[in-house]
Amino acid sequence: MSYYIKEIIKEDIRDYLTVNTKAWVETYKGIMSDEFLEKIVVDHEQNVKRLEDKFDDTKINEPDYIRFLLYVDNKPVGNMAICKSREEDYSSSGELCTLYLLNEAKKKGYGKILFDKAKEELIKQGYEDMIIYCLKDNPTNEFYKHMGGELVLTKIRNIGGKDYEENVYYYNKLK
Repeated sequence: MSYYIKEIIKEDIRDYLTVNTKAWVETYKGIMSDEFLEKIVVDHEQNVKRLEDKFDDTKINEPDYIRFLLYVDNKPVGNMAICKSREEDYSSSGELCTLYLLNEAKKKGYGKILFDKAKEELIKQGYEDMIIYCLKDNPTNEFYKHMGGELVLTKIRNIGGKDYEENVYYYNKLK
C-alpha cells in the first residue's frame, strides 16, 4: 500500500473534515452520547462550509495551526494537526492537536507515521517538546503512552454540553 501525507489546502477541507467526522463517530462510539455523534454527522456540511469560508482561496492553515491529511492508495484515511500548546503550564511547547485514523487504517503503522510527521513539523517550527490531549476513555491513550508520552495532567473538558476527563501527555526532547 502506498501512502503520502500532505498539508491541506482549501480544496482538501471536505476530505479533512470527512475523515475527522467519521473517525470521531468510530472512535467515540460508546464514549460520547449517540445524540452528540449524530449531531456531528448532521452538522458536517455546515462545518465544511464554515471552514471553507474562513480561508482565502489557498491559505487553509494558520501560522500556529497546520492541518495534514494522510492518503493510503489515494484515499484519505487519517488526519493530523499541530499547533502552539493551548496548555498554560506548557506554553512554550508544541501540540499535536488532532490525530485521527479511520478504523480501516488503524493497527497498520499509520498512527506512528502521523505522530512522527507531527514531531518533524513541530521541530521545524522551533519546538523542542510537545503535548497531546486525549479523552481518558479513548483507547488511543495506550498508543500515546507507547510513543513515550508522560501523563502530566488530567483535566475536565466540556464537549457537546457534557464533561469528560481528558489526559495530557508530555513529550520532552522531540529530536
